[in-house]
Amino acid sequence: MQYEYLFWSMAAMVAVALAGGSLCGRLRSVKHVLMGVVALAAAVFVAVMLLSRHGGFSDLSAMLSIAAFMFSLVIGAAASLLTRRILQRR
Repeated sequence: MQYEYLFWSMAAMVAVALAGGSLCGRLRSVKHVLMGVVALAAAVFVAVMLLSRHGGFSDLSAMLSIAAFMFSLVIGAAASLLTRRILQRR
């Protein structure tokens, strides 16, 4: 049961990174886009750290939060750059 909770939590984290990255892609400059993606990844880091301690993964909370930070950083950056490219072609 705990691993099903872990699976759905990571799926939700990917969805948040995609949505946040696409919203950050609408910012004016690349510097602001990257700062927004880093802020989003930091918020995901804190959320995963807090929620994993209450979800039965307290021994893995540091590793899970670091992995969630890196995944959301990469996915958010890719989504934001794709959004910028789509908006520039219009």
